[in-house]
Amino acid sequence: MNIKQISPYQIFDSRGEPTIMVRIISDSGNSADFSVPAGASRGTNEAAEKRDGGNDYNGNGVLNSIELISNVIAPKFIGYPLGQQDDFDGLLIALDGSEKKENLGGNTLLGLSGAYLKLSAAEAEKPLWQYIAETNQTTPEFPRLFANIVGGGKHAPGLDIQEYMVVPQTNTPTDAIQVIYNVYHTIQKVMQNLYGPSAKLVGDEGGLAPIGTNTEVILEAFSQLNSKMEAKFDIALDAAANTFYKEGVYTVENQQLHASDLLKLYEAWDAKFPIFSIEDPFAENDIEGIEILKTLPRPEKPFLIIGDDYTVTNKTKIEELQKSNLFDGIIIKPNQVGTITETFEAIKAARASKAKVIISHRSGETNDDFIVDLAYGVGAMGIKLGAPMRGERVAKYNRLLEIQADLNANQVNLSNPSNQNITPTSTEKSEPIQTPQPTQTAPIPPTPNLNVASTPTQSTPPPPIAPTVPPPAPLPSQQPAATSPYAQTQTQQDNAINQSAPPTSPPSPLGPQLST
Repeated sequence: MNIKQISPYQIFDSRGEPTIMVRIISDSGNSADFSVPAGASRGTNEAAEKRDGGNDYNGNGVLNSIELISNVIAPKFIGYPLGQQDDFDGLLIALDGSEKKENLGGNTLLGLSGAYLKLSAAEAEKPLWQYIAETNQTTPEFPRLFANIVGGGKHAPGLDIQEYMVVPQTNTPTDAIQVIYNVYHTIQKVMQNLYGPSAKLVGDEGGLAPIGTNTEVILEAFSQLNSKMEAKFDIALDAAANTFYKEGVYTVENQQLHASDLLKLYEAWDAKFPIFSIEDPFAENDIEGIEILKTLPRPEKPFLIIGDDYTVTNKTKIEELQKSNLFDGIIIKPNQVGTITETFEAIKAARASKAKVIISHRSGETNDDFIVDLAYGVGAMGIKLGAPMRGERVAKYNRLLEIQADLNANQVNLSNPSNQNITPTSTEKSEPIQTPQPTQTAPIPPTPNLNVASTPTQSTPPPPIAPTVPPPAPLPSQQPAATSPYAQTQTQQDNAINQSAPPTSPPSPLGPQLST
């Protein structure tokens, strides 16, 4: 099947800013949409976003990109065959002709590339995750969920650290989401009891945004809650240190620190409240921070080091930095690089370096749930999907549940998904859409690859498969924790947790606790 029509639209993301949606229609009448997210905390080497400038929407409009797609790009691809992702993306990259997509914009290209992938899967009559798995020869695996519970940095006021996350130790969606739900709603009540009704307000990714708190109070609450729950979780941070670094100094937690002192602060937090991972612990242009990462002992690191602003979903950057094994995990965000093919290449580069793959949303999200199919299809270790709050985040949680339900309904052997196509519970194909057809030009024939550098609750659970990337070994025991400098809030926090949490079994001497 071939492309019949390409229609771009200016829509709005979760922050109310303009972004691009692209719809591609095939000559069989099927269609697919892809909506492009945007980030607030951005790495220097991310693909450029094309914005209109001027007064409308504070210069953030994307109507110039819409015009480019309609009048320049779309006519070149009418009649182009589906199912040739590498070639399609290679032509987009060649049309742009710049290293960071400055000419057409990474957001412009991603809208096209993502819609093309989705439509190719629909024409193959396969769920998107299965099409992705077969394209990449990967084994689908549910990722661990990195859920944002409290936000700061550029996502919410009040805190320097950008994300305080919990990571359920199970990767079964129904069970993991239940853990996240319990944590989120209990911590919400704790923060309201400590800081008043305004603590119920949320940031860009749905994480709570309590004013007046600090890192140790949050980690103390997480740690206490974890000890009272049957189903356990790990604690993860996204420092996004670019946001509080200036002229060689980090201003964090009312302190001014150099990289070596900042590492000591992280280690102190970890000693009191064991931390699973820290993302972007230092600024990407801090040479001292990079040298510290190179010298951290392996495999005795106290926590996993995750790269995002450093690596920006760029194969070349990942390969360069991983020569020194700087990162234990790599964040993958398709809009950082601009096409689906380059996203797949970055995933392969991360895996080749033995780093864990973590697919991630952006702070300016849409209701597009593509990243869930991507994470499951490539068997990523993790997925960052925000809090179970706000529609654009909940869409990702719901897609996880949908995939699990489809698998259970179809009784599929997950370890060999290519043996059969999965029949989704919802209709994948759409009826032909009667919309005006854009000006057609001569079809582009297929071209060679351009090689441009750059536990379940269902009654009948699916059989488990071995993880593509095994979970990390348990952290070594830490030295006895020192008395918290925030000890004066301890009784208040205990009371808040005990007042907020539903009952569990067995009972604790602290009173009624959480059930899971």
